[in-house]
Amino acid sequence: MPPIEILSVEEASERAAPTTVAAKDRTPTQRRFYALSLKDHFRLLLPFLLAGAAGVLARVKYPYWWPANELVYFLADALIVAMILGIAFDVFSAKLLVERISDGLAQTLVGRGLPAEMQGLVRDVVSTDLVRDHYVKSYAFSNPDDGRVQVNVEVRYEIRNYSEAVRDYAPELTAETFFLPEFRFLEYGIAGRKTYTFSDENLASMVEVEEALGVTRVPRSALPALSLKPVKAGEKAACQVTWRYGLTVPEQYCDVTDLDEATLGATLHVEAIPEELEFVSGCDASLHHEAGSQSWYFERAFIAGQHLRAWWFRRKPSGRVSRSRP
Repeated sequence: MPPIEILSVEEASERAAPTTVAAKDRTPTQRRFYALSLKDHFRLLLPFLLAGAAGVLARVKYPYWWPANELVYFLADALIVAMILGIAFDVFSAKLLVERISDGLAQTLVGRGLPAEMQGLVRDVVSTDLVRDHYVKSYAFSNPDDGRVQVNVEVRYEIRNYSEAVRDYAPELTAETFFLPEFRFLEYGIAGRKTYTFSDENLASMVEVEEALGVTRVPRSALPALSLKPVKAGEKAACQVTWRYGLTVPEQYCDVTDLDEATLGATLHVEAIPEELEFVSGCDASLHHEAGSQSWYFERAFIAGQHLRAWWFRRKPSGRVSRSRP
């Protein structure tokens, strides 16, 4: 069954046969500044272009019999040379110069006094492009059978581009091979524009197993990239992502949620759980959880690489169905 691509009416009329372009794996590169647009380059070069135009005009139009013609020609040549040097500087040297200056300022101002390695981490946070919001991870547990339970997991979130340029995005999901993961559904896109939908059959052909790490994943390189316009350019719509997958886990175990991208707030929610099991989460000062509730909300910002942890185990007969871990 091929993946389903939903297009808006305007886009569908322009594209008769949409093509799928694989997204490149994102590598942790340190971005120091944003590339200038053609309009920005033109604004920077405008004084040099005007000076060069004045020099050319003086060279061509100023009569040789008028007074001080040699001085005028000398100044005209100087203006033309200034234009050439300005263009050459903008094309070949400005980027390197700004990069060196920004590095020097960053070492002085960002994490002042910290080791260079720590300053690099701070700069990575400052240069974050994509940020997730409304992150919700839901669990539905089956009845225990021979010491194991089936867990149906759904992950939903929105992601926006906070850089100053268009960024390509495709989601990725990783699970431990020990849990026998089954990737069942993926949908991501911007409502009313473009949405990609993949069934379990589609995802099965994309799965990669890394035996050395003991993980199974659907890599973003196997999925078509979606172009996200920057929020600073007036983009209000977010890319909405939904994953559904299944795990087979021990009836008393834990789940570690790896937030591999910057995330604003996160919620863990239990859709269904047998009476004999108890689900807990916590160990974070930002946690909001009411007694008897099936939701745990973490009201904080997470940088890429941070984690959330949850536990489930057989509860005591007098215990509560759910609680927070202090």
